[in-house]
Amino acid sequence: MEQGYRTLCWHMVDMDIAVVSPATVYNVLQRSGLTKKWAEMAEEAKKGFEQPKAIHEQWHADFSYIRVCGAFYYFISVMDGYSRKILAWALNESMEGLWAEIIVARAKELYPEARPRIITDNGSQFISKDFRELTSLLEIEHTFTSPAHPQSNGKLERFHRTLKSEHVRVSAYFSYDDAKERMGRWITFYNERRLHAALMYLPPEEIFCGLKEKRLAERRKKLHDACINRRSYWRSLAAASVATL
Repeated sequence: MEQGYRTLCWHMVDMDIAVVSPATVYNVLQRSGLTKKWAEMAEEAKKGFEQPKAIHEQWHADFSYIRVCGAFYYFISVMDGYSRKILAWALNESMEGLWAEIIVARAKELYPEARPRIITDNGSQFISKDFRELTSLLEIEHTFTSPAHPQSNGKLERFHRTLKSEHVRVSAYFSYDDAKERMGRWITFYNERRLHAALMYLPPEEIFCGLKEKRLAERRKKLHDACINRRSYWRSLAAASVATL
């Protein structure tokens, strides 16, 4: 899995492997000729709806094709637009509208306090009378992406690309059930451990749980303490060298 040098840096800091700055990691990779491999995968700036300022303000729902054992299946997921956490998902043999209703109802069951606006495209599953009645019953405002700006659902589309590039295409599933089980493990990893460039290199779960400032403060303290320790080390080394003269 290719990650950006900043992702590599903060992963090492969080795991107490090495406490260094992104610039230091970049310089080491550059000297080793690895900067191309570890180049940042910047997200495109896209137009769309106003960005949410808290969890459960915006949800996104969409389908995507997934190839499993030579056959195509349909992956549907619901994402929280603020934290980018995957709230609910399913892998199905069909793209029936019923699955859109099931997965949104599942997300609402997990988070009954949520009163989000859900953003979808204009697919037949989402424009149906049944889906409209469900969102009304669950007190969910439903908004469609504009044909002029389909990228309004870009966060979820980006997740689907990441799922395919980092997991599906490098996995050899034995069966449909095996695919669901392993995909579930990867989505847990994505939510809880994978550092996200758009989230200050924190995993979605930490943003969702309101831990952003705490985690960033921990990183700043680690970098500060490491800087003090390095200065102390070099000073003691210099003093020892002078003493031997």
